[in-house]
Amino acid sequence: MERKKRPRVIACYLFLPVISFLFVIPCPAQQRPLNYYLEVELLPESASLQAKETLVWTNLSHDYVHDIQLHLYWNAFKNELSTLAREASQEKLFKRFQAKKDQWGWIKIISLTTGEGQNLLPAAAFISPDDPPNPHDQTVLRVVLPEAVAPEQSIRLNIEFQARVPGNGLRTGYYKDGFFISQWFPKPGVYEEGRGWNCHEYHLNSEFYADFADFKVKITVPSDFVVGACGEEIEKTEDRNSGKTTYTYAQENIHDFAWTASPRFIKVERWFKGEEEVSPKEYQQMAELLGVDIRDIKLPDVRMILLIEKQHRHQVERHFRALKAALKYYGLWYGPYPYRTITMVDPPFRTGSGGMEYPTLFTAGTSVLLEKDIHSPEGAPEGVIIHEFGHNYWYGLVANNEFEEAWLDEGINTYSTGKVSAVTYGPGRIPLRFKGLPLSRLFKLPAVYDWQLVGVISSAVAKLDPIVTYSWKFYNSASYSLNVYHRAATCLYTLERLLGEKTWARVMRTYHQKYRFKHPQTVEFIQVVNEVSGQDLNWFFQEFFYGAKDFDYAISYIETRLKPEKYQGIFDDLPARTSGQWNGTVEPAPGQKKDQVKEKIYETTITLRRYGEIKLGPGYNLKLKVEFEDGSTEWREWDGQSRWVRFIFEKPARVKQAILDPEALWLVDANLSNNSYSRKGPGTKLMHVTTGLLWLVQNILVTLSSWL
Repeated sequence: MERKKRPRVIACYLFLPVISFLFVIPCPAQQRPLNYYLEVELLPESASLQAKETLVWTNLSHDYVHDIQLHLYWNAFKNELSTLAREASQEKLFKRFQAKKDQWGWIKIISLTTGEGQNLLPAAAFISPDDPPNPHDQTVLRVVLPEAVAPEQSIRLNIEFQARVPGNGLRTGYYKDGFFISQWFPKPGVYEEGRGWNCHEYHLNSEFYADFADFKVKITVPSDFVVGACGEEIEKTEDRNSGKTTYTYAQENIHDFAWTASPRFIKVERWFKGEEEVSPKEYQQMAELLGVDIRDIKLPDVRMILLIEKQHRHQVERHFRALKAALKYYGLWYGPYPYRTITMVDPPFRTGSGGMEYPTLFTAGTSVLLEKDIHSPEGAPEGVIIHEFGHNYWYGLVANNEFEEAWLDEGINTYSTGKVSAVTYGPGRIPLRFKGLPLSRLFKLPAVYDWQLVGVISSAVAKLDPIVTYSWKFYNSASYSLNVYHRAATCLYTLERLLGEKTWARVMRTYHQKYRFKHPQTVEFIQVVNEVSGQDLNWFFQEFFYGAKDFDYAISYIETRLKPEKYQGIFDDLPARTSGQWNGTVEPAPGQKKDQVKEKIYETTITLRRYGEIKLGPGYNLKLKVEFEDGSTEWREWDGQSRWVRFIFEKPARVKQAILDPEALWLVDANLSNNSYSRKGPGTKLMHVTTGLLWLVQNILVTLSSWL
């Protein structure tokens, strides 16, 4: 489906700095809020940038805006008192960032003027908008404007700045002659009507939030460097006298811009062709599943660019296979990829940029030693490629606020990654690595699907924080990561099983299509779920997303005893209970006399308990499947509202095994090990959706949670 371009007004898309702007310019409300023109030169010897920026911000609200707030993210790496550095110092188990001497990074504005030349630096000051405030943080700069920007009017800012690339940055950095440059330029926050500027400090556990914009960026580097960047390369100019080359990139309707440069890159290009990657039968099946016209799911051709380190050149085909799968299935399920290029980067060593996403560009990361039957993000490039490309759909196109509701990107994308990996590769073995070395040949772990693993590894943090929590307010990095990635994905897998594949596929596509190029919140996602499913699932989101509670139903106790032939005591004559009940007799086998049959009746009591605080929602029941040694099966259902319930069975056989939730609908269950019982003991599989190893992993994580 061809993407319809939004109306453009040429006077408001002035990229060339030689054209002067008035201080305030009338612009139509349909225009994107931002336009950027950037010129940057990389100075490898000093690991620094010299840059100029012209940005045009348009007020699309009904407010009169008296200031502008700018992110200066690299100041998070300026000293040990920044918000990010302070938060990192408090981490105990997971050291994601540590400020080190001689590796500081920073960004400094040299000049800041309006389009008519007014100097705004005297009216600029660093602020700390978040709680608790940090007066030492310099990642948000507030600039008071000499005149308010009225609705539908714009302001042009001309900025000249210098920056030092952090040597130990988070998501950005350099090592020797390899550079990955992200969050590198002054960038306005998002102005929200009635609330004002949404412009948070750079936090350890948070990613980003920005408005959609049009970019044109000129990047100058030494001529032996290979460059990759967001958008399309539209011009390349080499200056042989200086030994430098300038690359010009442009892209409309994206909300960030990153780039990379290294002389050690190998550049490989391929094409994704929709008609070759998707068969007519697949198109037809997908159109029927989603209930859409087949023309709306046709996938366009996309130019795929790979920048890979020389020592990884033997992995080129693995990289492209994974990227093709991601383009195919994200495109079929959620909507065609709307840009003409996608750049995949094997990031330079020690640049802190492995596994990160930017519009039309992402980093993967790999190692020299890999195994073929491992493709998860923790052990192979395939899972990272699928996951980071997928962010172009959720972070990139459905651009939620990752400071405040990170799960809308991370959780949905973790779910989507698992779906693509499953259909492309099937189950994969769990990676086992030590200091980057694969140990899986020595200790062969089982193959599992992502949906089997994510719930197990996130159960330990269910009671620490709600999934919907500001990113920097999680208990620690472990709680942040396990909640917004894995626990959120587990909830989505559960909803898919409760609502069915067709309904859930339509929920996900509807949400993505409705909120492309917008900034949705959790409430909008819930509304789509309710509308498409025709059910009120507010209870599910209230319990699992807004609450910090656990969901744990269990088989608590099973007792089987031989029912005596006679009972002691005094009994009145009562009529026999025959309606719908077994009468206690057993028919003889062929050739056997009736008086030779020894009638035994076993009375089995099964107690189910609700250990967790979350109850089943209205209209939902838990199923109990009980198999007996004579081959018979009994089913029971429980609404789960009380703390416990008992079921009594009278059968001529003992219980062989009992399984609670045998269809594995409730993947959010915090403890799978108590959902099944077998007379054969612990050697039997706990459930058909898990293995003994997953049970072990879960219990290890439960133990670790006591240390968090």
